[in-house]
Amino acid sequence: MASKATEPASTDSAASELKERVAERFGVLPNFFRLASETPEITEKMWGFAQAAYLDNPLPAVFKERLFVHLSRFCAVRYCITRHVGFLMGLGRPAGDANAPVQGVEDVVKLLQRSFPRGHALELCLSLCASCPAPLVEMPSANTQMEEAIFAVAAHVFLQTPQAPACLDTLERLLGQVRLQYLLVFLAFVRAAHYWTKVHPELEVEDDIKQLLKTHEALATCILSDPEARSDHVSQSLLDELPALRLKADKAIGLLAAIVDSSDDAIVSKTLDGIVTTWNTGAERIFGYTAQEAVGQHISFIVPLDRRDEEAAILERLRRGQRIEHFETVRVRKDGTTIDISLTISPIIDSLGEIVGASKIARDITQRKQADRALRESEERFRVLADALDTQVHFRTQELQRRNAEILQQAEQLRHLTGQMMKTQDAERRHIARELHDSAGQTLAVLGMNITRLAEDANNDPDQLAKDIEGVQDLVKHLTQEIRTTSYLLHPPLLDESGLSSALQWYVQGLADRSGLDIGLDIPEQFERLSPELEVVIFRIVQECLTNTHRHSGSKTARIVVARKGENVCVEVQDHGKGMSRERLAEVQSHGTGVGLRGMRERAHQLHGDLSIESNSLGTKISATFAVKTLSTNEESTAQRGCVA
Repeated sequence: MASKATEPASTDSAASELKERVAERFGVLPNFFRLASETPEITEKMWGFAQAAYLDNPLPAVFKERLFVHLSRFCAVRYCITRHVGFLMGLGRPAGDANAPVQGVEDVVKLLQRSFPRGHALELCLSLCASCPAPLVEMPSANTQMEEAIFAVAAHVFLQTPQAPACLDTLERLLGQVRLQYLLVFLAFVRAAHYWTKVHPELEVEDDIKQLLKTHEALATCILSDPEARSDHVSQSLLDELPALRLKADKAIGLLAAIVDSSDDAIVSKTLDGIVTTWNTGAERIFGYTAQEAVGQHISFIVPLDRRDEEAAILERLRRGQRIEHFETVRVRKDGTTIDISLTISPIIDSLGEIVGASKIARDITQRKQADRALRESEERFRVLADALDTQVHFRTQELQRRNAEILQQAEQLRHLTGQMMKTQDAERRHIARELHDSAGQTLAVLGMNITRLAEDANNDPDQLAKDIEGVQDLVKHLTQEIRTTSYLLHPPLLDESGLSSALQWYVQGLADRSGLDIGLDIPEQFERLSPELEVVIFRIVQECLTNTHRHSGSKTARIVVARKGENVCVEVQDHGKGMSRERLAEVQSHGTGVGLRGMRERAHQLHGDLSIESNSLGTKISATFAVKTLSTNEESTAQRGCVA
């Protein structure tokens, strides 16, 4: 029961989907495929036949559509011929091809007015086909003798006249066996379509086709009064509708005339020779001539003498079917004064597609032109003022540039002084470290030796004395270690004695012991000595980064990478802490931040290095790159001697 209940819904869905496919292919949904709603499988099969034999047939689209129209002349029911004439003229797509060119009314009327060749006329067609080289390289174009001949012999095959066998042989020679078979299956579909319309008298001509026939009387006459077709109730019904349609058209024309007459614009029609045929009230008001005075005259009576060539060029463009829009020019009133107007001119085309005249709309733009001239004068005055202002701005800009250069020069001097201050600071630290190491360290060493001798000489209560002395010794050792640590932090001796690698290893190990940080150091074992200035800068950058990691980031780990890359040495310090917010990072990158990061930037700048900072929720990475300046052998030995001294 459930399965049967769902069948109507499934059928409706299939029918709807089929209609969408048909409409998508043709650009419209023909009533031909709206029938048999109770048996959508039949419509589906008819659609499949149409695709195979007509739409997807490899013959050219325009050739197929014109042949469909030609063969439909022999069907008493006028549905097929009207619908496919619509396809040819752009009401849908010729043979379902969106890229196929559409035909004009004149082309279609000529096709419909062709006589069906019999007797001697048919012999002439067969003779033309026989004289043509075969097989044809390509199918003939529209409105050619070869197309007319092929349509004629194909029609005899389609109607199965006594001359059909000879015509079939002619087609086989011209087209070859493959294209002949495609043509025959196409003829079979046209025959099926004609039969389908005959057995479905309820099939109605679509509204767009009715409007087409109402608009083009010559076309309607060719279709509905074709001597090749037998009259039936469909064509007669359309003929009966024509008077009513023409009455509606007359009313529409009357309404249009009223609109034209009440327009403020001048609306004029003329022949291709320039003779005025209509002249509305707007034209009377703008030019001063009445309709009685203007109609019958050449349009040049309102054209200034120096613009007569302009009117001749306009008429020539109209003969070619071109439309002219918003052409601004000057015309003359009856009182001799000139008037600025904007012209829009369109060709007038009759029912046969012939250009028989032109429609001209002229709008008075005198006030707008006066406003434009006033605006241009005002703009000129403002331009003079702007030029004067530009000169003053230019002078002021030069002054600001000069002062800015002075500020930049002063900033560079300040930066130089800052660098000198840092060098002095490092030298002072080195001096303090040596003093602590050489004086206080040596004194504490002697004190330790004396206490050791005291312990050896103690006789009274040797156990207690030994404990006290042992405590003093521990205190001395601790003090010695503290002084050494302070000395190394101010300036590690290893930086001068063994180089950057040893100094970093000592510092990282000490900081890890004191802070509990898990610090990884990646530096080659045989890392070449650098210049003293560069080693100090790299050490201070690493020191500042690890200090910030310990104090601010919340990270338990840090990684240091020092490596040579070509002529550069690169340093990276990365933690996995909370990172910086976007606002804080932007402030840091704009150099507006604390002393520590500013100090690192200045150190890097002094040695022409680059320092960058990256930070997100996964941590912070500081990278620095310097051009390598290594110690020569003499410089290295001198540094070692200075350290020993």
